[in-house]
Amino acid sequence: MYLQKRRFGRTDLWVSVVGFGGMWLHHFPLPTSPALTMKEARMVVRRAFELGINYFDTASSYGDSEEKIGAALEDVRDECIIATKTSSRTGKESLTDVEASLRRLKTNRLDIIQLHSIDTIEMLKKATGPDGPLKTCKKARSKGMVDYIGITGHRPRVLAEAIKTGEFDAVLVPINIVTRQALEELIPLAKELDVGVAVMKPFAAKTSEVVTWGYTPSLSLISEEPELKALLGEDKKTMIRNALRFVLAQDVSVVVPGLKSVGEVEAAVRVGEEFEGVTEEEKKRFDVQLGADYCRDCGFCLPCSEGLDIPAILRFYDLSTKYGLRKWAKKLYQGLSVRVNGCTECGECEPKCPYRLPIVKLLQGVKVDFAE
Repeated sequence: MYLQKRRFGRTDLWVSVVGFGGMWLHHFPLPTSPALTMKEARMVVRRAFELGINYFDTASSYGDSEEKIGAALEDVRDECIIATKTSSRTGKESLTDVEASLRRLKTNRLDIIQLHSIDTIEMLKKATGPDGPLKTCKKARSKGMVDYIGITGHRPRVLAEAIKTGEFDAVLVPINIVTRQALEELIPLAKELDVGVAVMKPFAAKTSEVVTWGYTPSLSLISEEPELKALLGEDKKTMIRNALRFVLAQDVSVVVPGLKSVGEVEAAVRVGEEFEGVTEEEKKRFDVQLGADYCRDCGFCLPCSEGLDIPAILRFYDLSTKYGLRKWAKKLYQGLSVRVNGCTECGECEPKCPYRLPIVKLLQGVKVDFAE
């Protein structure tokens, strides 16, 4: 079989519909995620390439992920599309990042350099300002060190403002069966502006400033939670398949799951090879009526004077009331350090919400739904 490719916006690059996310090549402080040796990592990355994956996403902040990908792909570099990221917030620091990434990836150019985790309008303004990393990335592009410039983040509304500037050729954003905010505004806008869309976190319910891999209880969609099994399937293989198929059914170019074993690579590639659109049964499975009063997780309501993570609270409330994931959502909610009982109903958040949500009323609903 053949892993399909899709056009990546105005870059005119053709990317495999399933890409390789390099985050998990690096060791993170989780007992379930031991570090891969260089030999193991090279084997995983190389298997991805052999099966038709040509889009490899990493970052300067992912430990030794760049070195591992660079070592695995050095002799086939020109057959791959390598996207990395700079987390630096000044021009001088980001230039150092670009130069270091080139060395680690064993290449003389980057296909795509991305500004990493731009999650607020203030961060966007600084990043695109006179001393921001965008200016340096453009300079690197003019010198042939970089072909295209992208941006990543977890808040679609901020990313929508970013691509309106015309400065970005690509965007990396979370989308999955319970994280759909990007589908409302960002994805149609990216299509209109011919910006390439890559999707991260197809298997985790991303919300607000919560760190997905470090949050307890787990935000993973691939779990033993009975409600998630009812949504995605009874076994891990089926859950992964359905989660990826949901993303591939959207108007995006590539889904980039974090992969750390040959088995995971083979399973993900198989989904990409077989995908020809969703079935009627899947349309029913994937259909959720969100209405107008769901939280888009833009974060504009923050900060809260009482320390509430309002977007996270409302996202968990939506998981309960709109997706029917009541028990799981309540567990996630109880993992928050400040819950809705801390709300004084001051109403300061409501004028800041661009969607005019009745936040105080919704928080009262949270009290009832989660028996606070």
